[in-house]
Amino acid sequence: MKRYTINAIVDLAALVFFAPSFISGVVLYLFLPSGGGRGLGGRSYLNISRDQWLNMHDYTSLIFAGLIIIHILLHWKYFRHINRNLASK
Repeated sequence: MKRYTINAIVDLAALVFFAPSFISGVVLYLFLPSGGGRGLGGRSYLNISRDQWLNMHDYTSLIFAGLIIIHILLHWKYFRHINRNLASK
């Protein structure tokens, strides 16, 4: 497979995993914040429990982070020469 194709697949996968990570983060922050004392067990949003939102957020964020690391490695040559590229302009 060509490097261009691999880069496109990694970028598309990163976008796909960013969306649920972002959405679940917003839901956890705005609608299901941590704490709250006793008696709030079983809190849910859209019929999905806080624990399920948290698991979705954790797993999609870890996969997203891994894809970003792969993205950086695929562009490592650019990052190695960034000072030279900026200085020449």
